[in-house]
Amino acid sequence: MPAKLRKTKGKGGRPSKATQVKIRNECLEEYTQYHTAAYAARILHYDPATVEKYYRGFQETQLEETNAEFVLKQRSAKDRVLTKLDEVIEDLNKQLVRLYTELKKNTQEVDKARYESMVTTTLRSKSDLLQQKAAIEATPTLDITFEKLLVEKYGSSIKEDIRPSKPITR
Repeated sequence: MPAKLRKTKGKGGRPSKATQVKIRNECLEEYTQYHTAAYAARILHYDPATVEKYYRGFQETQLEETNAEFVLKQRSAKDRVLTKLDEVIEDLNKQLVRLYTELKKNTQEVDKARYESMVTTTLRSKSDLLQQKAAIEATPTLDITFEKLLVEKYGSSIKEDIRPSKPITR
C-alpha cells in the first residue's frame, strides 16, 4: 500500500479581517512612501496581485478626493465671479439712472450729445457683462453630467428609445 503523501501547503484561503486590515495598513505605509506595488510585495512578502489590489483602491480614493476638492474650488470661484458681476451690473444701473436724470434736465448747461454717448457706452458695457454672466451661469461644473444638466434646465430627462430601423416594404 502506498504511503500517505504529506499534505502540501497550498493557498490558505481568504485571510481573516484582522489580517486583511494589517495587510492594508502595511500596503498603505508603502504607498505613502511612493514605493511601487512590486517593491512593496517583495519587502512585505505578499503576493504582488494582493498589493496591487490595495494600491488600486488607494489610487481611486486619492483621485475621488482630488476631484471633489477641485469641484468645490471651481464652484467657489464661479460664485465669487457671479457675485462680483452682479455688483458691477448694479453700479452700471446706478450710473444709467444718473445719466438719464442729467439728460432730462432742460438746461443749456447739459451737453446732450455727450450724455447720449455715455448712455450708449454704459448700455453696451452692461449688455456685455450680462452676456458674460449668462455664459458663466450656464457653464456646468465638472460634477454635473449632461443628463443632470438637462433635467436641471428643462425639468425632466430627455430620453429617446432607440429602435432598430425596419426595412421599408411595399
